[in-house]
Amino acid sequence: MQDLLITNARIIDGSGSPSFEANLAVTAGVITHMAPDLEIPCRRTIDAAGLVACPGFIDMHTHSDFTLLLEPHAESRIRQGITTEVTGNCGGSPGPVTPSGQKAFMEYMTDLGRLYKRCLAPEDWNWETLDEFYDHLSARGTAVNMVPLVGHSTLRANVMGYRSGPPDPQELHQMTRLLEKELENGIFGLSSGLIYHPGAFARTEELAALASVVKAYNGIYATHMRSEGRYLFDAVEEALTVARKSGVSLQISHLKCETPAMWGQGDTLLETIDQARQMGIQVDFDQYPYTAYGTSLLELFPVWAKEAGSSRMMALLSDSAAKNKIIADMTHRSDTWEYPLQGLDWDRIQIMGYTRPENKGYNGLSVADLSAALGLDPLEAVFQVFCQEKGGLGMIVFAMSETDLITILKDPTGMVGSDGCAASPAGPAGQSLVHPRFYGTFPRILGTYVREKQVISLEQAVHKMTGLPAKKLGLTHRGRIEKGMAADLVLFDPDTVADMASFTDSHRFPAGIVHVMVNGRPVLLNGESTGDLPGQRLSREG
Repeated sequence: MQDLLITNARIIDGSGSPSFEANLAVTAGVITHMAPDLEIPCRRTIDAAGLVACPGFIDMHTHSDFTLLLEPHAESRIRQGITTEVTGNCGGSPGPVTPSGQKAFMEYMTDLGRLYKRCLAPEDWNWETLDEFYDHLSARGTAVNMVPLVGHSTLRANVMGYRSGPPDPQELHQMTRLLEKELENGIFGLSSGLIYHPGAFARTEELAALASVVKAYNGIYATHMRSEGRYLFDAVEEALTVARKSGVSLQISHLKCETPAMWGQGDTLLETIDQARQMGIQVDFDQYPYTAYGTSLLELFPVWAKEAGSSRMMALLSDSAAKNKIIADMTHRSDTWEYPLQGLDWDRIQIMGYTRPENKGYNGLSVADLSAALGLDPLEAVFQVFCQEKGGLGMIVFAMSETDLITILKDPTGMVGSDGCAASPAGPAGQSLVHPRFYGTFPRILGTYVREKQVISLEQAVHKMTGLPAKKLGLTHRGRIEKGMAADLVLFDPDTVADMASFTDSHRFPAGIVHVMVNGRPVLLNGESTGDLPGQRLSREG
């Protein structure tokens, strides 16, 4: 007897081909039968009349590895149809953590935002390898599958701390050995976050050396590039150089044209990537469907001031000479660093993540409104709350154009990555605003850009979310609906699917996602979480 029969479904199989009508049977976590008039004994039947059935969505860029510790049911994930997450992005992964490097690593966690560090106290980070972390996480159970990457900043923090400059030969050897050990255990590759410190101190040669190791294991190299704004094309060239020198399969994270000076460059950006492909470089990209990005508030500050993380930053702000230099660098155009607010006004940045009771009322205010509320100059207002909250704040910056977003989304080779993490309204992240992409990325594409704006077809959108990322990652048993494939499935209503989360009301589940199966077991039935935890830590095949 089969475990599950899905009847009357409109199947979009993840290949990009047109939809078709069929019934599906699932047992032991695998699709066993598919036919238009299939009738077979089963333990559970779902009538999918009026619904689309497609492979579970593969989120190419997430940070759920940190939050799944406290949010194993991953409601912000499963309720938008995500069944597999690529974790360890932007250079940050929960391991390896060496005894000598733990202090620097935990400083790095604070700089990324207190939410991550809050998931587990530093003394409880008692694993040394990323493999051990995922064994720990898998033993607790998760609702989603995980595809882990090793973070370059994690490697560097453990070996070099927050020191700038290149590694010496011994340090590079140490990073290489840590990386090799993880890859030998089936980790999928390496990520970098080259605007974040200490990863930002790395030069191209260091990245290419580590990427060569990844190439030897047939992994991928995912990069949050050194610039997504004024120096965007220089940053793309650096990423392509790493891929060219190492031969690695490159994934450019959350591709965008950031800051007004770069608006309208979407076509040129895609042409650059296509030309690299014609030269034999393996390069792909993902994006999220929003015109605002989210990151740590620390990234507002000049590069030199961030060298030792948020602790040193606060010390510098208490020194009048250093503070004046910071202000000068933040208020005058510079060729030595890229100021995130170049060309933008203070009303285009929101600060979030306040934890002090007296500050919680400021959550979601723009810096312009915060400045007025505190009666301070905008920079002074930022400095004050940064120090009061000990650096653990995030920001949302409205810095991209809808035209470029649509241009990039139309490219059939692009994938989807939320840049979010597992959260819920009642969980630790629910106490503060988050970027709405945490909850709405995939439904927003299906509702806004497929149904309403008709930018791409439904079949193309599903392919970008399923079959395409599965191919990139080498997941030969996921990403498509066909006999023998893992039964990661999403059933949604194409007429009502929509994101509901906003920048002022972010903890809202989307509409129209009706049923979700992970490894053949329902994690969402009739729009409600089942509480089941069938997710698996996946390993690189071969």
